[in-house]
Amino acid sequence: MKTFLSFFALVGISTMIVSLPAQDKPARIPAGYSVEKIETPQGVSLGVGGLEFAPDGSLMMCTREGEVWKYSKNQWSLFADGLHESLGLWIDPKTSETFVIQRGEITKLVDTDRDGRADLYETFNAGWGVTDNYHEYAFGLVRDSKGNFYGTLNTSLSWPGWARSKKWDIARVWTAGYKDTEGKMGRAAKYRGWCFKVTPDGKFEPYAAGLRSPAGIGINKDDELFFTDNQGDWEASSSLHHIVKGRFHGHPSSLWDHHDYKGKDLNAISIKEYEKLWSRPAVWIPHGELANSPGEPVFNYTAGKFGPFENQMFIGDQGRSNIMRVSLQKVGGDYQGVIFDFVNRLQTGCIRHVFAEDGSLWVGQTGRGWGSAGGKEFGLQRLVWDGKTQPFSMHDVKLTKTGFRITFTKPVDPSLASEAKSYLVERWGYHYHPQYGSGKTNHKKEAPTKVTVAEDGLSVHLEAPLERERVYKIVLNGFKAKDGSSMANNMAWYTLNRLLE
Repeated sequence: MKTFLSFFALVGISTMIVSLPAQDKPARIPAGYSVEKIETPQGVSLGVGGLEFAPDGSLMMCTREGEVWKYSKNQWSLFADGLHESLGLWIDPKTSETFVIQRGEITKLVDTDRDGRADLYETFNAGWGVTDNYHEYAFGLVRDSKGNFYGTLNTSLSWPGWARSKKWDIARVWTAGYKDTEGKMGRAAKYRGWCFKVTPDGKFEPYAAGLRSPAGIGINKDDELFFTDNQGDWEASSSLHHIVKGRFHGHPSSLWDHHDYKGKDLNAISIKEYEKLWSRPAVWIPHGELANSPGEPVFNYTAGKFGPFENQMFIGDQGRSNIMRVSLQKVGGDYQGVIFDFVNRLQTGCIRHVFAEDGSLWVGQTGRGWGSAGGKEFGLQRLVWDGKTQPFSMHDVKLTKTGFRITFTKPVDPSLASEAKSYLVERWGYHYHPQYGSGKTNHKKEAPTKVTVAEDGLSVHLEAPLERERVYKIVLNGFKAKDGSSMANNMAWYTLNRLLE
């Protein structure tokens, strides 16, 4: 048991919600949406690592600084502190039981005397390893309908001589044909680079391997799991992956802890063999073009309170301080899909967010040490739809047997939409290799071969050459709605892993 006292725990701190001045408003935001800034406690670094609403409507957040704060009725109070870089939070929607993930464990926080402050810290599970390597983050938390927790574990920063030390140079993989200076990340502690499961009774189970820097994990209403990864060695670009038990997501260092690879030299395995094992991302997130360091994926189940994008996924990015929107499509038994830039930019890096009961999206932010386009070190903002304005946007892009069908939130101007010159279609691939990231391979640009506008103006079908294992970027030039509305964003990126049969 740990007991902590703090001035902030004893005194409520009042705050306020403010609208952004014109110069601080995002350069890209759909019509009808606005951003509000939440004033954080004065003198407190609030690098948000996890966000969750409690049953009483209060917003709880854990921080990279190792604290858990409560925000209720414009008042801040400290619920817990003394944690080790807490980057995920889960609260039972019925009982208010609170769990936080820190570097070495999942911890249950209990307020035994009901004074608004946790005074009992119980280890729920500590089934993975951790060293003093700065890169060994633990991310989470989500829980399925059966009560199982899931989280993701960062690999160790491991290249030789890093920080003038060789002690972490363990399980780096660069494989035959590449230099041993490739493969920057390793596994200095157990189960680094894994997605893990913890059962309701606290049992740890390794779940899926091959993760590199999986900064966010999400779950949909059907208990399907997704995580985002950051570009680096063995990771051509930032990406979104569908987690299935037993999958290998590309980074070989984690195989050190896989029962099928015990005692094997991972560098003696060819890159072709690794590529056969690799489950490709459901969605590539082009690095530097759309995102640099994506965070947590969350699903919009607000029953229309957040505008016309129900059931779609939203992902924030650390480096570019933006929010992206994803629509998935199941093809050949697995997911692939499209990603859009939704709001760009906010005040600092966006790795955590949660939908409120009123349909607003609360965005927890941090920039310290990681850097972000917004420039602030930390913050909290709220993204709101006005409930009446229909933005003109590409609502979705779906693969067809001959191209892509783009649906819109409003009817398009048919005179513009019917012209092939109004569209640019680019496609490219990526290298799978141990080097840091990948440039675009086999990059091609072309107009669609045929354009068909639906009679109601709400969709357009583009015929274009289709190739497996390519990213397709679709750009709409000079587009307007039938009512004259303009788009906040005219680009979409579709990841085509499999063709329709």
